Amino acid sequence: MGEVYPSDNDLLNLQADAETGVEYIPTGTAPYYLHFRKLLHRLLLATRRANDLRVYDAGGLDIGIKAGKFWCGTTLVSYAGTSGTTLADNQANIYVYLAADGTLVTDEYTAFPSMTQTPHIRLAVVTTSGGDITAIVDSRTGHNCMVPHAAGGARRSIEAHTADDTLSAFESGSVHSNLGATGVVTLTLPASAAEGTEFTFAVQAAQELRVDPGSASIRDDSGQTADKYKSANAIGATLTVIADANGDWATTAKHGTWTQEA
Repeated sequence: MGEVYPSDNDLLNLQADAETGVEYIPTGTAPYYLHFRKLLHRLLLATRRANDLRVYDAGGLDIGIKAGKFWCGTTLVSYAGTSGTTLADNQANIYVYLAADGTLVTDEYTAFPSMTQTPHIRLAVVTTSGGDITAIVDSRTGHNCMVPHAAGGARRSIEAHTADDTLSAFESGSVHSNLGATGVVTLTLPASAAEGTEFTFAVQAAQELRVDPGSASIRDDSGQTADKYKSANAIGATLTVIADANGDWATTAKHGTWTQEA
């Protein structure tokens, strides 16, 4: 059953909407077209933010995306918008989203990525068939407002690894352990990470946990040689590194014994 309107009498006596400021046109008002334009102007002001990052049909297999902004942690990312982005044909679901750096992704056909692994802004799910767009389902729910920090301080994510993995710069600030591992686990730091990118590593299984800087170096008292990993295997050992201005990693905190690759 659809939502009901107020009674005719109540509608005729409404003067303005208190929340949006949109004014109703009084009965018998002249010139009516001028008051209609005033009403339309107020409606557009009230709904303008709802247009941010909206995906729309631009004809054929093309979509457009309105400009908008979003928060990535404490960084405000601006997206300039686009028109004429061509999608693949005959796809039941195309998951359109913005990566955390504002890069548009339009070639994901299985599902939106995990938010914990790939932070992103979900825009829409689009269906194409026969050279045309047949459906656009808005997926922006929940993205209009965001608190960059949880109450009482920033909330940090923690991930347990039982196999090798390469970390993303967008995971900066997270904690990574080898909880549940039954063998050596190597975690590779992101290449060319921005200055200030930070990771913490914790040994939670009595197996060797390796932190690999790639072609960079992790600089601490165990050595500063490029392309050498640091490792520990005692439960409780922790290591925190932060990307410096030279493309290397500075050790800002360490507990337990960490050694550099021979």
